[in-house]
Amino acid sequence: MNNNVIRHLRSKATYLYLAILSISVASCGGGSGGSSTPPNNNDDQSSSLLRAVNSEEEFVSRFKAAYTQTTRNEQELSAQQPVGGVTADDASAGGYSSTYTLETDVDEFDVLKYDGDYLYIVPTIQHSCCFVTDAAFASDALVPPPNPQNPGSIRILSTNPDAATAQQVATIPLEDGEYVQGLFIQNDSLISIATSQYYGTYGDVWQQIAPWGQQALAIKIYDTADIDNIEKTWDLRIEGGFVDSRRIGDTLYLISRHTPHWDNIYYYPANKQEADANKETLANTTPADIIPNITVNEQTRPLFAAKDCLITRDDPSDEYAYPVITSITAVPLSNPSNAQTTCYNEDASGVYMSAQALYLSQARYGNSEGQTRIHKFALGSGKPAYRGSADLMGYLWNRGQVDFRLSEKDDMLRVVTTLYTGDSSDIRDHQLTILQEASNDLRLEQISVLPNKNRPAEIGKPNEDLYGVRFLDDRLYLVSFEQIDPLYVLDLTNPADPYIAGELEIPGFSDFLHPVNNNLLLGVGQSAQNQGLVKLSLFNVTDISNPSELTTLLLGKEDGWNYSEAQYNRHAFTYLQQADGSDRLTVPVQSSYNSEENGYVNENRLYLMEINGKENAAAASLDLIGDIIASPAPNENWYGGQHRSVIHDDAVYFLSGDYIWSALWTAPSQQTGPQ
Repeated sequence: MNNNVIRHLRSKATYLYLAILSISVASCGGGSGGSSTPPNNNDDQSSSLLRAVNSEEEFVSRFKAAYTQTTRNEQELSAQQPVGGVTADDASAGGYSSTYTLETDVDEFDVLKYDGDYLYIVPTIQHSCCFVTDAAFASDALVPPPNPQNPGSIRILSTNPDAATAQQVATIPLEDGEYVQGLFIQNDSLISIATSQYYGTYGDVWQQIAPWGQQALAIKIYDTADIDNIEKTWDLRIEGGFVDSRRIGDTLYLISRHTPHWDNIYYYPANKQEADANKETLANTTPADIIPNITVNEQTRPLFAAKDCLITRDDPSDEYAYPVITSITAVPLSNPSNAQTTCYNEDASGVYMSAQALYLSQARYGNSEGQTRIHKFALGSGKPAYRGSADLMGYLWNRGQVDFRLSEKDDMLRVVTTLYTGDSSDIRDHQLTILQEASNDLRLEQISVLPNKNRPAEIGKPNEDLYGVRFLDDRLYLVSFEQIDPLYVLDLTNPADPYIAGELEIPGFSDFLHPVNNNLLLGVGQSAQNQGLVKLSLFNVTDISNPSELTTLLLGKEDGWNYSEAQYNRHAFTYLQQADGSDRLTVPVQSSYNSEENGYVNENRLYLMEINGKENAAAASLDLIGDIIASPAPNENWYGGQHRSVIHDDAVYFLSGDYIWSALWTAPSQQTGPQ
């Protein structure tokens, strides 16, 4: 396939990626956990990138400074990485699949949750609002775009796996202005995460500081033990914009960012006159004017105290203040009134969480190659504890889910970044960096980097972009692409000396990589030979020096344009191991094509597949079982909305938009729905 066709495919995929995000956007170590004692945040850790606030006066003055500097880099203020977010919960108890997550012990919120008896479905807002262009918010006087007026209800459906049927049994109405980003379930509790603002674009407006000034997020906890009498037991409101959330056991972690609102403020003072005007506006500011509030069951208090905050420690000659506070709030679900918060005065644009630590990343600008700053916070009882930071060359963001690019193992953080070279013959380089906590201060020190002078081979061919990334124990799988699809296998057994162990070149690319076992890897992406088809590849990685492609499946319509939400959203991918050794998986595909009978057609299908013979990797197969089509779809818009699925024994439930279709694994064509 020639370069023009490839670029055309990639530009269409990028457009659709941004469009889908625009309707669903919400919307990172050492293993210190909570058992060891972190360095004292009040110590003069001169090499750390964050330090403790010395006084309330310093807290206020640093925040004021953010509005009175006129030499700031405007790009640094507004540009960020999208938040991103994945290990399969393969061994789901009770014979049903659960939300696909990056780390086994770290739960993630999603628009569909299942507890083995009930499906909990978040309503889409695709029918309520149109797209809003960035041009409408090009000035300082930023105004939030119009919000949909009908947020709908959380729907609860009872399932009968024996017959593969589902029936609505309850709803939880949402308030006007309550836009649920996703749900958690824990025992007999349903936890909803909602925001007060909806943006019909994922562009610069979402990334700039000013629109965050008057946002709020809401966490509601419902007792669902009696599905006919659901009771709301906790209602939490936090001032600030929602960034991301995770759950570990009984603790819910919320990452939010806050910009206080003042009338007549210049968010980006361009000259001394505007800076002086801001000084006058902020002259009598107190900590209470800056610190956001948390309200728990109508009891309001500050989310944190000034002493709970960290501030940036840059070069004294270039110390820069940010008009943004990022908060990490640990909420014990058994008693949310005891929520505790750590904060710092930078923005967070990426999140990765292991069972022991939270890493927050931020894109920083100032050199041609780019830079990513990473802060580590240890998790345990109480509020997260700052453990150190590092600045890495390059950016995490490129495409897909950026948290695939980070992984923690044995108290070490492995990170893959992309550097922009400025060389038109090879515009980007990809780099692996391995970090660990420094022993004597709050710093993440470099253990190794690849490429290096002893191992100079580049990761990726010249000009190739980075697509799929997946860490698995002591291996790292990477897929880069421009004209061909090299699958790289990196050996990380010795963290001080990682190296490229093997490489496989095939056409097409994989956005999403799933480890079937130690010897098999599954890729979901696009075909380069069959224009527009979704491609699934099963790789044999038993010999990491010589990986091979065992088999492929092409999904979608040959004469159409096809994509899968699973390429950029892990929650759309469903995987379940079976007692007989086979694995079942489902992948949604949206196809757009011209039909002689019906003209231009949009179809949403869920493809059912099996991996068989995985005990002998060389003989393993990827087999297509059939598909479920979401038709007819009530009030369907062209983009089709959210796509998720659940496998429970032989039953398959397919969520497309707001509705459920279902069928038995053994007879997918005999489907029921919509429900």
